[in-house]
Amino acid sequence: GLCPALEEDFTIFLDQSVTDYVNFIKQYKEDPATLKNAEKLKKCADNKFTEEDKESIKSLLRKIEASEAC
Repeated sequence: GLCPALEEDFTIFLDQSVTDYVNFIKQYKEDPATLKNAEKLKKCADNKFTEEDKESIKSLLRKIEASEAC
């Protein structure tokens, strides 16, 4: 399956605010350029992803977790 930090990253990225996501990333890398990029990426995703898109991504992640190959 996915490592716990990556799984948490996807959950926060898909379901929480820009601030929450940037604060999560800050735990691992407090570099201003990285944080600015994370903020831009999250804002872009929030503007582009529909709820259906988010559910499709979550479904894919569940399939990865359930796969014996992972």
